[in-house]
Amino acid sequence: MAELIHIIIGTIAIIAIIAYCVSRLLLSGKIAARRRSRAALLVGMAGSGKTTLFAQLVAGKRVAVRTSMEANRGDVKASGSTDNADSSQVSTGVTLIDFPGHRRLRESLLEAVEEVKKVIFVVDSVTIQDPHEGAEAVAELMVAVLSSPAFYGVEQVMVACTKRDELTSYSAKSVQKLLEKEITHCLTTRSGGAQRIENIVNASGVAVGLSKSKYGRGSGAANSRSHEVSLDESGKFSFSAFAVPVHFADISSFVGVEENLYNVEPVREFVIC
Repeated sequence: MAELIHIIIGTIAIIAIIAYCVSRLLLSGKIAARRRSRAALLVGMAGSGKTTLFAQLVAGKRVAVRTSMEANRGDVKASGSTDNADSSQVSTGVTLIDFPGHRRLRESLLEAVEEVKKVIFVVDSVTIQDPHEGAEAVAELMVAVLSSPAFYGVEQVMVACTKRDELTSYSAKSVQKLLEKEITHCLTTRSGGAQRIENIVNASGVAVGLSKSKYGRGSGAANSRSHEVSLDESGKFSFSAFAVPVHFADISSFVGVEENLYNVEPVREFVIC
């Protein structure tokens, strides 16, 4: 009889432990879901034009850009909204975060990614062929973000190809092809085919990802799921096959809607809608 009681007590204890673990997992998942807001994040290499784009979207003006180690935050409103209009008729807008492009801030970048529902990669369409800050560096950054558990929960992605008003710029279609080629190269050159981006360095030996990051697999983070950035059956990467919709747009931050074919409106519509 005593042995039966011990068995029952042990079984109850095991059930209680399992119930506790399940409740903790569900609670952590709900907390992670609540943390992600209706906001958009500008991501890109230093000098890609993120802050200039941010200023146009938030304030509608050009600004003197200087290197910063802190993120900018502001609200993006629909075209035609003014601060002088009746407050009951003006939307509060959508929060836009302009994150610095410095490599040292990569882990903080992933923390910012975890807050938003939309990510905008800002790409300099003039220097996309640059051997240091061009397609290779951008592709490595994109893989780092897209494959991170912090990205899981982002609903849409845009690649904003800036400076399209300049004659030497590349079109969004050309930029897409260059990035797909470089991402393919990035994935195929991983050591053993299973190394995560945290340990990848570029051709110059410069670390482009994170090391010992809380966002790596098996880290015990609340959100351990992630999207796989992989090659198709032909051995190539394609944005069209990625789990989250990726949109490409030709833009310019230096001209108005009426002045040139290229402006910031595609990004504004993406952020607000």
